[in-house]
Amino acid sequence: MSAHIFINRRKIDVPGGSMTGEQILGAGEYGPDYNLFLLQGEGDPSGGAPVGRDQSLEVKNGMHFRAIPGNANFGHSGH
Repeated sequence: MSAHIFINRRKIDVPGGSMTGEQILGAGEYGPDYNLFLLQGEGDPSGGAPVGRDQSLEVKNGMHFRAIPGNANFGHSGH
């Protein structure tokens, strides 16, 4: 039973059922350097709950995720 999920507001078709964070990122063509967050609907003000690479989720139609590069420093140059 396939499902449509959204990663960074982009619609992705996945097999559905139980998937790991790594499989979800892979479905969206995000590499291993990305972190995954589960959103409570589009525009979740909390920023989402972290999903571990080996954490399994029951993937359902319409779920929203955010993928953020693991090295993101949000504008801090470090100089």
